[in-house]
Amino acid sequence: MPKMMLSLPVIMALVACGGDEKPEKPDPKTDPKVEEPDNGGAPEPVVQNLEGPARPALLLTQAWFWTGPDGMPNPGPARLDIWREGETGWENTRLEDPDSNVFHKAIPYGDGILTIGAEGPYLKYWKHGAEGWSSDVVWFKAEGWGGKFNRLRDLEIGDVDGDGVDELVIATHDGGVVAVAEWDPKVGGAATVVEMDARPDTFVHEVEIGDVDGDGVNEFFVTPSDRNKANASQTGGVAMYSWNGTAYERSWVEPMGQGTHAKEVTVHDMDGDGISEVFVVNEAEIDPNDKAKILHPVEVRQYTLTDGAWSHTSIATIDDRQTRFLVPGDFDGDGNTELIAAAFKAGIFHITPPGEGEDAWAVDRFEQASSGFEHAIYGADLDGNGQLELYVAADDQRELKRYTWNAEKKAFDKQLLGRLDEQVLTWNITTGTL
Repeated sequence: MPKMMLSLPVIMALVACGGDEKPEKPDPKTDPKVEEPDNGGAPEPVVQNLEGPARPALLLTQAWFWTGPDGMPNPGPARLDIWREGETGWENTRLEDPDSNVFHKAIPYGDGILTIGAEGPYLKYWKHGAEGWSSDVVWFKAEGWGGKFNRLRDLEIGDVDGDGVDELVIATHDGGVVAVAEWDPKVGGAATVVEMDARPDTFVHEVEIGDVDGDGVNEFFVTPSDRNKANASQTGGVAMYSWNGTAYERSWVEPMGQGTHAKEVTVHDMDGDGISEVFVVNEAEIDPNDKAKILHPVEVRQYTLTDGAWSHTSIATIDDRQTRFLVPGDFDGDGNTELIAAAFKAGIFHITPPGEGEDAWAVDRFEQASSGFEHAIYGADLDGNGQLELYVAADDQRELKRYTWNAEKKAFDKQLLGRLDEQVLTWNITTGTL
């Protein structure tokens, strides 16, 4: 497989989050030469079989790039890297799919893995058996949504209509569509899909599920915005969908029209009372007259529903342009749930709720030398010791890392698990047993 050395601006002109950006030819003064494929064309997809018994695994979904004969970077096939710990350390098994140019997410489900892709927008179900990998198409929007891009951007699984059966909730680009799919992995076949709220030039970035009103039926939340633009703010909002017995009704947590938008929303029962809290991460607001100037930094907000109306408080700000991951969990083992945020360039932050007699959340940047455009993180107890670990894909440093809380030092210890490839963008991390 060819090696690549392309600058971040060139990569970001091509990745699936892009809006109106146009790729530029690499500058030979700043972009080192890359080795071209021997055949002068697109590399063949890599499909590697899982070896050995099933064990805890990290699933990294990625976009990656190769250089064509004209010197221009091209997106490769959608990539899923499966990292598992073996006798000699962590090992990677790779699965690529030429039907899409990026996997945005992969979720173990049933006895297989669900993936969402972009260009083309495939929802697939993968299984691994004695003869290797096989896949079935669960949903494919062949005609797209009438816009410039056709992408499945996020996927969450949960019962959102109160029937006791999970649905698949999907965010798409760039026609504003939010989709709910009815599909049973035991039955297979194509999903029955309801599409809602089409709106031209609208990117729906994130989906989260939780019961925020305590009625026993989950709501789900999405973060739509105007079309993505490079180095500029886009207006956006946060919407909630509720099942009314016959259909999903949309209401606004934060109406479209603010000076920036959110790509990240986290919905989680922080205090164990059965009602989920809602946290939204707003991107920084950029000065329209000076793209290098930030008018307002990244802001983490907590939204509260009272008598049918939403209000918010600011719990943290991060001096960066964007923060795409905010994960909940009891990472320090004190019995309380905290938040961890991974920023674009500013590092990783431990955000803890107020203690007794305190008003403000505490914000501690415990890692500065970690960064990436998405900077994907995930919390899981893969070693089974009862304590959450934090897993991090730092694309800039090409590091797959694990952070564990050291109670004696009252700090996080870091362990390097493996090296990421050059010129990849890791969109998400999930876990499973594979």
